[in-house]
Formats: sequence, C-alpha cells, structure tokens
Amino acid sequence: MPSIFQIPRRSLIAIAVSTVLMPGIALACGPITGKGDVNIVTPAFPSTQHMAKEMESCSKGNIKVSVKVTPDARVEAERAFASEGKSAFDGAVISGGVYSNLMGKGQLQPMTDLVAKYKTKYKIEDSMLVKSNGQVMAVAFQQNAQNLFYRKDIFDKLGLTVPTTYDEMLQAAAVIKAKDPSIDFPIAQTFSKGFDISVEFVNIYVGFGGQMFKPGTAQPAFNGEAGLKTIELMKQMSKFMTPNYLASNSDDVMNQFQQGKAAMGVLWASRAARMDDPAASKIAGKMEFAAAPAAVKGGKSATHLWWDGLAMPKNLANDRDTVFQVMMDGISESTVSSGNDLTIWIRSNYKPTRFGTGVTLSMNAGAPIWPTEPYLGLATNELGKLVPEALGGAMTAQQALDAAAANYVKAATEKGFIK
Repeated sequence: MPSIFQIPRRSLIAIAVSTVLMPGIALACGPITGKGDVNIVTPAFPSTQHMAKEMESCSKGNIKVSVKVTPDARVEAERAFASEGKSAFDGAVISGGVYSNLMGKGQLQPMTDLVAKYKTKYKIEDSMLVKSNGQVMAVAFQQNAQNLFYRKDIFDKLGLTVPTTYDEMLQAAAVIKAKDPSIDFPIAQTFSKGFDISVEFVNIYVGFGGQMFKPGTAQPAFNGEAGLKTIELMKQMSKFMTPNYLASNSDDVMNQFQQGKAAMGVLWASRAARMDDPAASKIAGKMEFAAAPAAVKGGKSATHLWWDGLAMPKNLANDRDTVFQVMMDGISESTVSSGNDLTIWIRSNYKPTRFGTGVTLSMNAGAPIWPTEPYLGLATNELGKLVPEALGGAMTAQQALDAAAANYVKAATEKGFIK
C-alpha cells in the first residue's frame, strides 16, 4: 500500500473502522534494547488507552515507561514540545492538525533513520509514514473523521430518512422534538468552546465552499458570507441541543447518545463502537452511522478526514532509540489484533467493522483532508474563542468573525506568516 501521508500533495486512502476492548486480553511488550525513562502523552481515545497499556508493559529491567492519558494531551504536548529546555514528554499522540502546527514551528524530530532500523522488527508499513520533505516526522496508527450518528430505531418509528444535508437534519430534528418526548435533545454535537467548536466551524464553512485563507496567502478569508452562513446554521442547530451546548465536548456528546438522550449528531468515528458497549450504553445496537451531512444540497460531506500518529519532539530528553521502540510496540500488529474493534487502525492486519461505515461514506461523499497550512492553528484558536460569542449572543456573527480575523492577523504577523 502506498504512503497516504505525503503532506505536500494531500493524498489519502481511507481505511474503514471501530471502538471496545474485550476483557481478558493479555498485553506483553516485545524485547527492547536500551534503557532509561520514556514519558508519552496521549488523548483519551479507546484505542490510545489500549496502546498506553501496551507501552507501559514495556517497563522492565532498565526501562521505565509512563503514559499520561488526558483530554488535555494536545495542549500538554504543544507546551512540552515548545519548551526552551528538554521536553517533559519523549513522545506524543498527535492529530494531523496538531502535526501541521508543530511542523510549522520546527518542533518535531525526524525519525527516518529509526524507521529504517526497526522497520522489519515492528513491521512498519509505508502507509503509516507521515513525511515532510522526504523525512518521516510521525508514524500514523489510526484514521478518524466526524460522521453522522443516528438512532435507527427512532428514525424508523417516525418514518424519517437519514439526512444528507444539514437542512434535512434540522427538519428531522423538528419532527423528533414534536413527536418523541423520550428524546431530550434531537441533536448532540461537539460545540464546546475552543478546539471542538473551531473544528465544527471549519467543517461547515468548507462545506459552504469557503476558503480559510485568501489564495496563495496567509490572509484570513473566513469572515465573509460563507462564515456568516456557517454561524447561522450553527445557531439553528443549537435550538435542538442541550442548553449547555457550548460545553459539549466529545465525551459529553458520547454520553448523551449512550444514555438515550439524543437522536443524532456528528461525532468522531473513534467513538462509534462505544455505542454498543453494554457496560456504558443503554442504546446498544440502535445507533447507525452515515456520512456527515452536506452544508448545501449536492455539496460535499461537511467533515474532514484526519489521522492520529506518534511523534517525538526536537527537544527530546531521553534516548530516542528506546523511545521509538516503545512507541512502535504500542502500535504493533499484536496491539492492533487485540484491539481491532477500537478504531480505524492503519495496518493491513486490521479487520474493518460496521463502525467505520460513516467514515467510508463521508469519504465517498467528498470529505476533504483537514487543511495542512502551518498557520491554520492560529486561525482556529481565535475562532474557538469567538464563535461561541456569536452563538451566545454577546456579539453579532460579523463582529465575532471580524474580531477572530483581526486577532489571527496579529498572531500570524508575529509568527512571520504575514509580512
């Protein structure tokens, strides 16, 4: 399989999906040469929790492995990788979006030589390699996308068709609100302030045909007509969501679905199999998955294709050879086999399940790869702060977008992206 992560040419091959670790799986780290401490930080996905246990099983002899699983992994990794001294973490699970930010700041360490050295031992596949300028800068292990989750039993009972556009989604939400009192919130979606709502904005904005930046420049373009349409659509959606929608992150939305409080919404595919976890979900077997709705009729699915991978900081504190081996053990073929139903693994021994349906359908409906401009993170940081002001009524949509654009220009100028 060819590499899917040659960032400059933005090509992607989609691989289909899942989410729940079976009990009783024994994890055992393979032999590792080296010594010292290895400290890794990762967000709390089912797959990364599985990987963390595998990597920590490598603590033996002269090697001590600690994996911090936290919802704040992105912030902690960026802070550590940017520190003037040695990084507090030797490795991190990062998304494609975070990768672009770290690459733009020159804070990642090439791993080309380590891949060559350990490619056979860990069966590292070319499709896993994330390269920039010919150098391997990260090793990807899973793919992800936000796609539509919907309660098939409720849709069937009310005679609703699966929405292919956001207008159809709003129409279905109105019917559910009027006819099914068992559902507290017809729509549940990640509108939490910060990262979550900025991703929602970009997904829908691009779905309206918007470009984040003026062609060929780092100048903002998101405060025009498509941006206003995006905020208006988000306002319409919020009427069918929890009153605390500006605090609804992925965990909260997942819980709303599992507790039977919500009927549909766009959520990460890496959460899909949790819907069938009998220990946590009241709606096992009732949730189905489809392409994220389009913002306009006949348009592309209003979502993006992402990847998550392992990377090391340029300011690495401990032995890079040992760190790399621990990370590769965490995404080995045996790790994938024992956690097959946890995510969309990027390995050829991964066996797809029904939980990847929405990713495949979103890809087939034209979902693009998440943008890779190194200054995108500066823009989404400002949107994450100010779009909520528009949704909450503290500012008009135009005021919020203009303020976000002005703040972004200041930050991008300070970083040298705008001269």
